[in-house]
Amino acid sequence: MYHPVSSENDAAGATRHRFVALGDSITWGFPEGTHASWVALAARASGVEIINMGVNGDTLAGMRARLGRVLAARPVACIVTGGTNDAALGRPVPDMAADLGAMVEALANAGVVPVIGMPPPFLDARCERILAGYRQFVNTLAGTRHVRVVPFDRAFRSADGTVGAGLLADVAHPAPAGYEAMAEMLLRTGILQRGGNGG
Repeated sequence: MYHPVSSENDAAGATRHRFVALGDSITWGFPEGTHASWVALAARASGVEIINMGVNGDTLAGMRARLGRVLAARPVACIVTGGTNDAALGRPVPDMAADLGAMVEALANAGVVPVIGMPPPFLDARCERILAGYRQFVNTLAGTRHVRVVPFDRAFRSADGTVGAGLLADVAHPAPAGYEAMAEMLLRTGILQRGGNGG
């Protein structure tokens, strides 16, 4: 359970180093649990408070519906990482793009820095094709809206583009080593230290 941390910045709104991670089971930490998630690992390594709002089985539409909870937490930034369940359901990329674009706009309008986490590789050809299209949209959106992106997908790829051994627990969920790689990728971006705007 999350317990707010008091800060002199609370009176002004968002606390300086409070983040929300909004996502699905890959944010929650399945199958190991939240303690082994990239969220918990990055929070422990950085000392930055990150609220884990991952929900197993969630879609981008579900995340969009939960934005009220994100805003109620008054974070400085929100890392939105989704798309895997949408791909498994065969949702068209334009529908996924509409949900993500609406979340980015709503977060920015509320004064919360939007950050997009790229979904990891999906070891199912049909689903991975959908995710490839979604990732392409994310890159376009990031360029036009100047939104920061955490390239979690690259944390799983070897130099030849194949998925590294031992990084996935099944066709879609990270193994412990995969969650560690995701946390390291987030830390390398500098986003946590710069309130969502790290470079």
